[in-house]
Amino acid sequence: MKINERGISLPGMAIALAVMAIILVSLAQQRVRAANELAGRSIGGSLNELGRAVELYRTTHLATLTGAQPVTVDGFADPYAPTTAELQVAGFLAPAVNMSAADYSIALARSPVGCVAPANDPCTVWSRTSPVAPILNPDGTVPADRLNALVARITSANASFSGPPNTATISGGGGSWVIANPDPAARPGIVVLVNGLGGAGEPWLRVGDTRNPDFRGPSVTGTQFDTAHKTPGEACTPQGAFASAANGIVLCNDGVWTIYSGQIVVGGTACVTQGAMGVTAAGASLMCINSQWRDHLTLGYQGSNYYVHGAIVDRPACGIGLTPVATVATVAASAMIGANNPGNNTGSFEASVDPATWTVSITGSTGVQAGGGAKALILTACTAS
Repeated sequence: MKINERGISLPGMAIALAVMAIILVSLAQQRVRAANELAGRSIGGSLNELGRAVELYRTTHLATLTGAQPVTVDGFADPYAPTTAELQVAGFLAPAVNMSAADYSIALARSPVGCVAPANDPCTVWSRTSPVAPILNPDGTVPADRLNALVARITSANASFSGPPNTATISGGGGSWVIANPDPAARPGIVVLVNGLGGAGEPWLRVGDTRNPDFRGPSVTGTQFDTAHKTPGEACTPQGAFASAANGIVLCNDGVWTIYSGQIVVGGTACVTQGAMGVTAAGASLMCINSQWRDHLTLGYQGSNYYVHGAIVDRPACGIGLTPVATVATVAASAMIGANNPGNNTGSFEASVDPATWTVSITGSTGVQAGGGAKALILTACTAS
């Protein structure tokens, strides 16, 4: 019996080896990409912390950095080029983060160039944070996998890197900003973190901000007045200021905090709801009395005093829409007996106040001036006539 022997031909073996080589190369490339992505995420995490620190420094000192020259910030030799060490001492960067000042380049600049707030509007400051050394493959090429993973890890700023076809400039923010490569040799693989340009502008106001908010809507609302609570009746300044009270809003009027619950109105104009409260644009508190906006703080009784015949009554100062009036409350008179007495001794006395001159008159029943000891108690008030 004859047995047929079979083997593998040389061409078949060559094809098999080629397939195996392709598979091995593919696996190696996948491992390289995975290693690059892992390295990128690690570098990105560290850079992200630095980016957060620079952004916090930038926004904290924005008003100072956009103000008049020369600009100084305590603890920073150059306010526009803070170092990692200075950021750590100032509390912007955690002390445990190990970042040598020599390994990173941090720079801030005004935008537009040379602007000064508030004279120039808008005027802001943008920042650029960058490792000094580029991130490259051993052969000098750009490791796109590693850099893309690095950029994806950044949450504190717009991040990008230099690469072909033009390494002299770096763009980011979806094309909203383009800056020069901070590397003197304009090498590829230079990573930058940018804040304050393009989509990272300053649409909000901060404490100490020099910009005019210029609200264009019909009203500005908020959940509360961000001030310490004031107590109605306490002294205040300046006139017309608003603040929070425990159970409402208070208005500073005539040096006293007063509960405010009215609309902005014009004194002396018509109103509808009797007793409704309002306030003028200058801060004077008004009330709707007899269909007209009138001052409610001076409304009613103002004072009382005794006056002799011929005296002038003190006229009260009345607010918007009010008229001063004087009313005789009572008369105290004396009867002077004797041949030389010039006074009236009839025993019946009356008093009046001249509406034009506010001169007091005290006479007897015959119309003659009462005795020298006669006095009238006059009440003054402001009324809505």
